Amino acid sequence: MRNIFFLILSCFCLLSVHAQNETSKDHISLAGIWNFKLDPLNISIPVKGSNFVSRFPEEITLPGSTDQAGKGFKTQDMSSLRLTRMFEYSGAAWYEKENIFIPESWKDQLLFLFLERVHWESQVWINGKFVGKEESLSTPHLYDITSYVKFGDWNTVRIRVDNGNIHDIAYTHAISAETQTNWNGIIGRMEIQAVSKVHITDVQIYPLQKEKRLKIVAQIANHSNLPVKGDIRIRCHFLNDSQLLHLNEKNTTFNSSDSLIHLVHYYDLGDKLYTWDEFEPNLYEIDYEIKCCGKSDVQKIKFGIRDFGTKGTHFTINDIPTFIRGAVNSCEFPITGYPPMSYEEWKKVMKVYKDYGFNCIRFHSWCPPESAFQVADELGLYLQVENSDWRFTVGEDEATNAFYLDEVQRIFKEYGNHPSFAFFCEGNELVGKDCVDFLKEMLTEWKKDSRHLYVAASGYPTVEGSDFFDFYGARPQRWQEGLKGRFNSQPLNTRYDYIDYVKKFSIPMVTHEIGEWCAYPDFNQISKYIGVLKPYNYELFREDLRNKKMLDQAHDFHIASGKFQVLQKKEEFESYFRTPGFGGYHLLQLNDFPGQGTSPVGVVDVFYDAKPYVDAQTFKQMQSPCLPLLRTDKLVWTQNETFEGDAQMANFLKEKLKGAVVDWKLEYLNGSVYKDGSFKLDIPNGGITDLGKISIPLTGICQAAKMVLKMEIRNTSFSNNWAIWVYPDKLPEISEKKVMLTREWNNRVKLYLQKGGTVLLLADTAQVKSDVPPCFSSISWNAVWSGTPPNTLGILCNPKHALFKHFPTEEHSNWQWFDLVRNSKPMLLDHTTYEFKPLVQIIPDWNNNRKIGLIFEAKVGKGKLMVTSIAFDRIMAHSPVARQMYYSLVNYLNSPDFSPEVTLTNEMIDKIFIQP
Repeated sequence: MRNIFFLILSCFCLLSVHAQNETSKDHISLAGIWNFKLDPLNISIPVKGSNFVSRFPEEITLPGSTDQAGKGFKTQDMSSLRLTRMFEYSGAAWYEKENIFIPESWKDQLLFLFLERVHWESQVWINGKFVGKEESLSTPHLYDITSYVKFGDWNTVRIRVDNGNIHDIAYTHAISAETQTNWNGIIGRMEIQAVSKVHITDVQIYPLQKEKRLKIVAQIANHSNLPVKGDIRIRCHFLNDSQLLHLNEKNTTFNSSDSLIHLVHYYDLGDKLYTWDEFEPNLYEIDYEIKCCGKSDVQKIKFGIRDFGTKGTHFTINDIPTFIRGAVNSCEFPITGYPPMSYEEWKKVMKVYKDYGFNCIRFHSWCPPESAFQVADELGLYLQVENSDWRFTVGEDEATNAFYLDEVQRIFKEYGNHPSFAFFCEGNELVGKDCVDFLKEMLTEWKKDSRHLYVAASGYPTVEGSDFFDFYGARPQRWQEGLKGRFNSQPLNTRYDYIDYVKKFSIPMVTHEIGEWCAYPDFNQISKYIGVLKPYNYELFREDLRNKKMLDQAHDFHIASGKFQVLQKKEEFESYFRTPGFGGYHLLQLNDFPGQGTSPVGVVDVFYDAKPYVDAQTFKQMQSPCLPLLRTDKLVWTQNETFEGDAQMANFLKEKLKGAVVDWKLEYLNGSVYKDGSFKLDIPNGGITDLGKISIPLTGICQAAKMVLKMEIRNTSFSNNWAIWVYPDKLPEISEKKVMLTREWNNRVKLYLQKGGTVLLLADTAQVKSDVPPCFSSISWNAVWSGTPPNTLGILCNPKHALFKHFPTEEHSNWQWFDLVRNSKPMLLDHTTYEFKPLVQIIPDWNNNRKIGLIFEAKVGKGKLMVTSIAFDRIMAHSPVARQMYYSLVNYLNSPDFSPEVTLTNEMIDKIFIQP
């Protein structure tokens, strides 16, 4: 009775699953509870004369990992460098499933064990007999188990998974502890598949757009041991119409005695083609069906008609120039510790990329699963897929070289039909004594498949034969550049571009890993970590902030630094758009990176949830494929000047804009218009168009003001805006009424305060006891990993405070703060009381929380003290910003509003300065 029940149940599962499948394979799902055993000493592999362990002592649920099951060695420590893996294990683990019933009716078919993703080497035994070994990190492991199973009976599957050091590639994000971790297990689909002895093993689609036809390369396996004849039917459908559009059916035959039959067909698509790109991701589907020996087999393959190419230094898609707006994905999925495998999960992730304006995702030294490609096909995302390679010994080990070469072929075969599979690369920042020769060999092999564009490596080296370069260097902050980077070396101008980099090459360049500006971490995300990786790094940062008596400012730090982060990313994007001939960029990255010292670089968190300081629409507008641009020498102006700027438009839409009207206006913050104008012209696509000059006399702006210059294409959503600051050329005379003005903190000052006096201490920066450099920009990546500044995150202030009555500002850094911050010596104030907050505070590095100030006030004795470590004496002569800030500061000192609430002792202030 028990056997009859399981037979009925098995048949029901086969029928119900088969109804949803896109192939003609019958299959049995192996998901569920498996017997389990760790084997760290590798003692369980049977050798001649020995047997298996009779039964494994534990259980585990698959698909899944040892981490999810709590198997392995429980972590005893925590790190601030990365998330903490709760159960670590590296080595062999055994998985066994018993009582798998194989129907008698399958006896005339071939059976395959299909494991969608294994980490990473697998070996399989069926009913105690060894079947074979596979070692792919990127594609399914597939085993022919036909000769090992018992038909009409119960079977046992044993799988040994080894995530040890199979090859020395530990840095790749396919196995790195910094990202998805080196998990052990099996994820995705797990099943036994039954197919006819004559069946389709592979169908590759090569769209020939200019010829309006398809080249179809198919392989048919013949395990009948006989010559075979069969019929082939090819049907094609257009999927994006409201009603399925059927193209002409093609019928042909095959006749062969080979065990593997190779076939090539050409299929005419007709006169009307629907091409695939980011704007219109049109998809087709081919039904490739064979009938042979009384049985049929069919594969359904979705594809798109698109030609990715290059023209000079631009990329093209379907002969139309395009600009790559990419973001890096490093495989950070803290709940599971491994990438999602379902369509629904990838739809959630990839929709965020699309919503934030990206048209490309670079998978940093790893390859996503099938479902990711399916979603990208539908959304119109261009994917840069990479081999799992990030080595410093490239080309030096023959076994590893062979692994990578085989892995590429597996990737091309498994995912090559997807139109979203646009670019391929060996891996990230590759180094080795035989590196270039190895990569040249790889490029030669890759180019046998014409459907993708190829670059030897991301970052470096540049290798001849690449279709484009993913090149390191064209960015405002290079690795370990310190305060010599563009945002720290001079006030911002928007004429800067990277034309010198474009001129280095005759092919397109994508600039490598840009926009690494950080925001202070959001500790509210800690509660989201409910899976295998724990945020002890964030907890350590939070507790350090608590110990430094600033936890109440955590949210303010996050918001202020985040708004400044967005400003820096915006300017960086625009600098690439305004560079003639530039190919595109890869942002590092859209979401936070939780490893390598912890890098909160994202505008969404690691779970792809929005951060509170910028929404998707705003960020998308910053990198629109049609983007208004402004070239101007500076953003800080005075009333006696005339604002001068050059208006441009970067247009990478599919069509030119005929008779476009581009409106511009300079507005006050309340929305009232100071000056406006417009340009009317045709705007071609595929590059940058000069719209005209904008010239605005500023004499009518009567007081210090932040203004906004807006530009938009009329009756469209394409717009952009820039802040400029206008200050009086001359300010009213002011004097420090009844105020002691001093540059030194000494006994005379202390006595004056003790008697109730008011003191303005313009501190001599040489006397400030501090190791905090005057960084204008935010932290790039993180200061722990780089070991160099910038190592702060901009300013925090209250713009409604009376100090800023005559100095328009937000609560965060903006470009007008450059002169003040860079010409200062930030003061260390850790020793002050909890309630004491500087009026202008520097947001600290989350790895080194310190109370840092540029301006503060305090009650001292019976008196009132204002201290600033901005070097006003050095910069007021040439900086209208400094003059305005000083004017506002002195007006505040002279007003009744100057009434410090918090008391500091002389001893506390002594600690700020170098003592004689």
